[in-house]
Amino acid sequence: MNYKLTDRFCEFSIDKAIYSLEVLHKCFYWFTGDFDIDINSQGEGFYNVNMSAKANADCNFEMVIERVKQNLIDFKLRELINKETQTIRELIVAKAFANYEMDTEMPKTEVSDPVGFNPILI
Repeated sequence: MNYKLTDRFCEFSIDKAIYSLEVLHKCFYWFTGDFDIDINSQGEGFYNVNMSAKANADCNFEMVIERVKQNLIDFKLRELINKETQTIRELIVAKAFANYEMDTEMPKTEVSDPVGFNPILI
């Protein structure tokens, strides 16, 4: 990751081979309260991410750059874990609903409601 820095603006150049567009969106979403974010594809190999501070925001871009680095690693790791465990999660869900039978009978007891709601009429 490379970056250019000014007093109210920071431009990141991020390698597409390392970080997906989804990871970038998840990472930079958390900065949208204080910054305007623009993510563009820069040729075939890089994403160009522009961050500009909003008028009312205090910006310490050195700290922001460190947070971006940490968040990119965090969301990349989450993406890897999701890919690695996708099959297991699908098997757990399939197993949970494999023997499920929906009970279509109405309740055997009378249901009453002081407001006048009658579930049998639905």
